[in-house]
Amino acid sequence: MKRLGPLLLPESIQWIDRHGWSPVKQSLAQTLSGRVVLHARRVSNGRPITLLAADGVTWLTQVEVDALLLMAAQPGASFELLWQTDPIRVVMFRHHDPPAVTFQPIFPHTPPYTGEIRLVEI
Repeated sequence: MKRLGPLLLPESIQWIDRHGWSPVKQSLAQTLSGRVVLHARRVSNGRPITLLAADGVTWLTQVEVDALLLMAAQPGASFELLWQTDPIRVVMFRHHDPPAVTFQPIFPHTPPYTGEIRLVEI
């Protein structure tokens, strides 16, 4: 089962950047003498989560799109993301990296839709 807040998501929706994040952040600086200074630390949140309803794979209904738009319109709101058998994650919409949601109708001006939902784990 896939769920964002109270909304059940289509089983075929894809988490496209699931394996493109590392819990390790590193910075590299070079001193005036030429010495390299590395700092590394583990981070526990900030993971980007991008869900894709791709044409030919997943279509979203008008009800699903309306629910997602309402959730995304709540400033500072957090939601539980349940993704199959993974532990529950707490996420927010990625308004700092817009657009947080985008939807395109399959046919002009009528449902169903394809689209992208941009979240961040908090």
